Amino acid sequence: MNCLTCGAKMKTQKKDVPYTACGLSHVTLRNIEVSRCSQCGEEEITIPRIEALHQTIAQALIAKPSRLNAEEIRYLRKYLDWSEADFAAHMGTTRETVMRWEKAQAHMGAQADRLLRLMIATKGPVRDYSLATLRAISTQELPRVFHLGLTVEHEEWQAEAA
Repeated sequence: MNCLTCGAKMKTQKKDVPYTACGLSHVTLRNIEVSRCSQCGEEEITIPRIEALHQTIAQALIAKPSRLNAEEIRYLRKYLDWSEADFAAHMGTTRETVMRWEKAQAHMGAQADRLLRLMIATKGPVRDYSLATLRAISTQELPRVFHLGLTVEHEEWQAEAA
């Protein structure tokens, strides 16, 4: 491989590399190919399957036994590809609260922490956490029985309020 800056031959070796580009300060990629130019000192790091890497980071974060910290909350929000406002709406809170969580000015409560972990855990099969549906849930009304009718058509179940 030749250096993109000066064109000289690069030497490649495997090294451990801090991965701060993801927004987390304590992530290390182990045994990663790093190419270095002996002429100009330019370095090129090869990170294979970056989407799978980010998914693995997210899964590791939701499996940790302690509560999520500010960096981790921000990483997971971005992993979900939500703005602060969208994240706040999904979490049932305000954008200001999300900002405080992500700046370590307030700790995320245990219930919100669990909800975020569940969102990450189900991100693969669940494609849409509809904000319209979430906003329509009454916060004033008491719980009541929801009568549900289910029918099968062409081996697919359909649900409708009975």
